[in-house]
Amino acid sequence: MNIMPKSKKQQNMSAAARANRSIPVTPGAVPARRGVSQNSNATTGLVMGAIVAVGCWFVAYTFTLQESPNRYLFAGMMAMIALMWSISFYVRLRKWQRRRQTN
Repeated sequence: MNIMPKSKKQQNMSAAARANRSIPVTPGAVPARRGVSQNSNATTGLVMGAIVAVGCWFVAYTFTLQESPNRYLFAGMMAMIALMWSISFYVRLRKWQRRRQTN
């Protein structure tokens, strides 16, 4: 008995045969969603982005207070990370506001 892995079986199938494969769907069936609603996910992402951004700015500031000779290098790198998180938060905030206005 020769058992071939799935990848080999799919490579042996022609493109037309792969396109003709379909998953049986019953009419009127709606796939069930798991987890929390999309609005809650957006709010959670918005809050987490804000918390991480503020935390990064705080760490960047505290690096400047150290006595290490590389304190400004570390503070600058942390400030860059904080800036990226701040931009991410701004984009999420604008998206959340736009979604809220349309609903």
